[in-house]
Amino acid sequence: MCGDKDNFIELDEVIRGKVNFVNYSKVAIKGKCMILIKLRDESHQFIGDVYYILTIKSNILSLGQLLEKGYEIKMKYHTLTLLDTKGDMIAKVAMTKNRMFLLNIETDVPKCPNACVKDETWACKL
Repeated sequence: MCGDKDNFIELDEVIRGKVNFVNYSKVAIKGKCMILIKLRDESHQFIGDVYYILTIKSNILSLGQLLEKGYEIKMKYHTLTLLDTKGDMIAKVAMTKNRMFLLNIETDVPKCPNACVKDETWACKL
């Protein structure tokens, strides 16, 4: 989930709904698509099926959805390691004092989005 509309490649604002949080609060979904992120090695990767939630202040990444898409998550010694479907490390994050894993993801904008290779995991078409 992301609250910054500028991070989305091409937002499908027809997608609507609500997200329920553990504290029983609900937030409105204002669209869905993908975000392009820049990895540490300067390569790029897409995160698909990202909800646009106007009211959230921090981006939220669902570990359950990553597992469903074939990503691997390792947690050991107060550290979370996230591996992509090929086994390449995407991130390694230390646990904070309040037991959160804060992942600093740098977003990017494609130079020519229509030339990007499409894949069936994307939430919307370019």
